[in-house]
Amino acid sequence: MPRSPLLRTSLAILPIFGALLAALAEHKGWPIPLSLFAMAVVASSSAVIYWSAPLSKRTGTPLAEPNLLVPATPNVMPEVAAGAEQLEPATEFRSRAAQRSPEPGTVGTRAHTLITGESHETDLLTGVLGPEAFLARLAVELERCRSAQQTAILVICDLDAFGEVNRTVGLADANRMLRQVADCFRLTVREGDVIARLGGDEFGIFFPGLPAEIAETRVRDLRAAVREAALLTLPEEGRLVTACIGTSCFPADGSSLDALMTAAALSLSNARRERQENANKPIPSALVITRN
Repeated sequence: MPRSPLLRTSLAILPIFGALLAALAEHKGWPIPLSLFAMAVVASSSAVIYWSAPLSKRTGTPLAEPNLLVPATPNVMPEVAAGAEQLEPATEFRSRAAQRSPEPGTVGTRAHTLITGESHETDLLTGVLGPEAFLARLAVELERCRSAQQTAILVICDLDAFGEVNRTVGLADANRMLRQVADCFRLTVREGDVIARLGGDEFGIFFPGLPAEIAETRVRDLRAAVREAALLTLPEEGRLVTACIGTSCFPADGSSLDALMTAAALSLSNARRERQENANKPIPSALVITRN
């Protein structure tokens, strides 16, 4: 049958011509043969147009069959479907893992390790060393000080009433303050000193090559850094933040890592007890950060 657009257009006009012819036959009262001729023109034109169309365009009117159950579509390629079922759970697992994966600055190293099973040298919240990396670095620095016959100072700093700060300002601002504390510690210490977040609101700082006589100066500087971080991050009513600090000196308080950590923890416990006993006494408002 014809496929030319021009010829098909010409054939499409035939039903219109046939309809006009049938209407004219009705109006003029033509005899039955002429009316039948007009109807034949309409029918033949419609048939020609239908059969000249592509097969993909031919549609028929389905027969209505009441209460006819539609059969289920057979599984033509079961191996493809089985492969899709195996791939889908893996995709969902990767999606859930991406949702669980924390962004930097939201959680600490320990929490991220529990979630992903991966350990990190630096603390994800503050950017300083984590506790495991701090202990490893401390062992190396102690051996270096021992070889060079140098003294050193270990400091453990614990923020006072940080749980109350967390409840007052919220988790986001409290975490922002912890990041700021780490930044202020970086400005306070020398290049080569080691800073770490030991967990929660507890930090560790190691000063290799410093004598025990200036340990109190280091404590004062770190307290000032904590106060500075609170002023920069917390609202007006929550800016008074202090810290309890414990120290130990190498080799006076111990020559091994365990001995130094134990001495610093004992000093921190004494500082906490002293803070509780002097809770009602005013705290100096001006503390200067030194960087020598």
